[in-house]
Amino acid sequence: MRLFVKQPRYVSIRIQGLTLVEMIVVLAIIGILALVALPSFSSQIKNDRIITNANQLQSIVKFARSEAAKRDQQVDLVVAGSKWLVKIDKDTAQEQTLAQFSATHPSISVNNLQDMVISNTGAMAAANLIITDNDYQTDDRYLCIFISGQTLLTKSMNCQ
Repeated sequence: MRLFVKQPRYVSIRIQGLTLVEMIVVLAIIGILALVALPSFSSQIKNDRIITNANQLQSIVKFARSEAAKRDQQVDLVVAGSKWLVKIDKDTAQEQTLAQFSATHPSISVNNLQDMVISNTGAMAAANLIITDNDYQTDDRYLCIFISGQTLLTKSMNCQ
């Protein structure tokens, strides 16, 4: 015995989209969330700029020390405008610039930047460099350079 089920002739599938009111409500919620998140995001970007520049500055010092040891000769860190240049054979016909540091954003500055000499053993004069954007909402970084040539990157002014 067979049962026959009557199939509907026309199956109507109704696709529903969003109404204009629903779309406006969703966009309003997204806009409010974006406005709440924007100040903290902006502050994070500023802090990242300072950290990036501090890391690059520390890398330049480490690079200069390694070049002094590798070449078994003095390497000079020379301030030229807003740049810090790593030079060998300074003030001679063979003078070369091996690397340079310059801030990656106009708001970033490095205070206490000075000419320095790194001996072939890696020793150099002690210094305390301040990487800042002069904004009270961000944390400045301090690059402590010890006479041994070792460096320490910190948030505090205390280089001990």
